[in-house]
Amino acid sequence: HKHRDVAIMLKCMAQVHHELKEYDRATDLYREALVVGTEAVGEIHPEVASTLNKLGNLLYEKGDLDSAIEMYKKGLRVERAILDPYHPNIIVTLTNIGQIHKNKGELDVALCWYDEALSIQRLSLPTNHAGIALTLSS
Repeated sequence: HKHRDVAIMLKCMAQVHHELKEYDRATDLYREALVVGTEAVGEIHPEVASTLNKLGNLLYEKGDLDSAIEMYKKGLRVERAILDPYHPNIIVTLTNIGQIHKNKGELDVALCWYDEALSIQRLSLPTNHAGIALTLSS
């Protein structure tokens, strides 16, 4: 339990450095939070998924697109193991991966990720939901 609290505090500190655009320090703290958190709760845990996705966000902002995709895919693996298949976090992660591929000019790959996100949205949301329109506009 103590180690989990340390991991959460490291992630909180990383978020502050991230907001301050101190990317290197934030990256180090997120990575440390992952190590400590994984040791405390295992690889398949919501806290680990959250940290992986936050690190993916930071790497995306830094322009390290391949590493961002890697973190998002690891986060997605955890999310799929612990969340309902129609959970909004899964849709967000799929869309994030699609967005990076779109930015890299890999449009066919981006479409595959967007299609998966849209399929989940269509199964889980009312047909007139704004989230579906957002995915279609991506």
